[in-house]
Amino acid sequence: MRSYPIGIIFLWETYDDIQYRYFVKDSRHNKSMTYHYNSKHKRLKLVLDGQQRLQSLYLGIYGTYEGKYLYFDILSGRDMEDFKEDKYFFDFYVPQDAAKYNEKHLTNYLKQREKGFNNYEVHCFYKLHDLISMGRKERQDFVRDIGEKYKLSSDDILRLSLNLTILDDTLTRDTNILRTTILDKDKPRESPDRKSESDVLEAFVRINREGTPLSRSDLIFSMLKLNWGESATTLPDFVDRINEGNSFELDSDFVIRCLFAVSNLGTKFDIDLLRKKSNIELIKNNFNKCCDSINSTIDFVQNECWIASSKLIKSYYNLVPFVYYLFNLQDHQVPNSEIVKVRKALYLFGFTSPFSRYAESRLSKFIREDLKPLSDKRDKKFPLYKCYEKLFHWEGVTTYDSNLLQRNPSLTLHLVQRRSGVNVHYEKNAPQIDHIFPKSSLKNQGYKDNEINQFANYWILSKNKNQNKYNNHPQKYFEDVDDAELRRGYISRELLDFQHYKKFIQQRESKILEHIKKELDFKDEIDFPFSSLEFELDLADFPSL
Repeated sequence: MRSYPIGIIFLWETYDDIQYRYFVKDSRHNKSMTYHYNSKHKRLKLVLDGQQRLQSLYLGIYGTYEGKYLYFDILSGRDMEDFKEDKYFFDFYVPQDAAKYNEKHLTNYLKQREKGFNNYEVHCFYKLHDLISMGRKERQDFVRDIGEKYKLSSDDILRLSLNLTILDDTLTRDTNILRTTILDKDKPRESPDRKSESDVLEAFVRINREGTPLSRSDLIFSMLKLNWGESATTLPDFVDRINEGNSFELDSDFVIRCLFAVSNLGTKFDIDLLRKKSNIELIKNNFNKCCDSINSTIDFVQNECWIASSKLIKSYYNLVPFVYYLFNLQDHQVPNSEIVKVRKALYLFGFTSPFSRYAESRLSKFIREDLKPLSDKRDKKFPLYKCYEKLFHWEGVTTYDSNLLQRNPSLTLHLVQRRSGVNVHYEKNAPQIDHIFPKSSLKNQGYKDNEINQFANYWILSKNKNQNKYNNHPQKYFEDVDDAELRRGYISRELLDFQHYKKFIQQRESKILEHIKKELDFKDEIDFPFSSLEFELDLADFPSL
């Protein structure tokens, strides 16, 4: 509406038998796409770049979004002091809601006019499709009718008329706002100069490397779809299925990263790797097996580690090594002899989050150096000892102690209170972590942040319960909590007093640490033999140095 350019649309005119889909007219969340093949070799114009812009325009003009139509405030467009502010207003409505809004606003507007307030801004929303479908005579009649109904001033009528003219010009006449480039436009069907799929892929990659309008995973997925049509539906369908009944919130990015890993292509989204057909075939052939391994990993984490959320372990990157490990086992299941080791490794990754920084290099290094050699030998053992080595070098972890638990208080508390982290169905039951002894009260008594924000001073209760807490004294806060529940959380009611705060923290910290070490079979003398060793840093692990 401001005549600002919104980029270039890149199309490909082709007769090839290639997978495509039509633009969606009625967009709804999680609505699956229907794909077609050009088996009769008709002339097609396929969108290679600019799909989201065109799809958005198409929905706004011709379709619906979540059952609602796009409406335009025909009386917006007032000059603004700040160019960053919205000038023209659009919103999605069902027709009856738009009518109610307009009627209510019209009533208020006319009342203000009667009181002499002539600078009261009036708003009026009309369906965009109806507005742009009007002919010149219809627009003139529409402006006259709205002017009379709203008792508009001459300035308002002029702005309304100008808005309708701008709409028409923007969408039908101004070619500078959205430019189009068409590859192979009007070339004969049998022309030897027509581009192949490989040419188009190369052009697509080069365009999207300029300014990177797509994320790397989006670009990788687009490249996969071009060379492996079935992935357009199989990958999103798998993502939907794997997220059922849990809160891991896995996405295509995670699945593609796992596909790269199990195909021994590293874990970095290297676009150049997909320029080789052999790599595409490798990923394609590994897809079903990789999905089985992801399924098995999620089952293990939920059933054997009691976790149902990526947030508890800070990142789903921590799951990739286990997908690789299970991918290379014949039945994709953790052997009974390795369950405790794999569980320990998952919790260690969850507490320390070694793959949050330098994720791609560290994941590749761990898989290449520690997992692949075992899989090459068909050894079913999980290299827990190598996990300790990596954590020692990367994170400086030398023992199971309170410092380890403090790295991830949420995971610590969820394990103690036996919560999986799965999303709740009733919003008020959503768990929240809060201080047992209020933060502000402790600050007023001179305690430092590291003494206040200690995992032993945290507790998980429902959102509704925590919202009612405010700065209540801990005895008041916990007065309706059963003693058995407090004992299970290692909270001593007798110590819920500010004069006993340090003793409370020391006692609860010790008991929680003991509980988790027993629960996970953590044994310092066996697991961490590194504390007395001297070592040299591998600078490859610290690229910023």
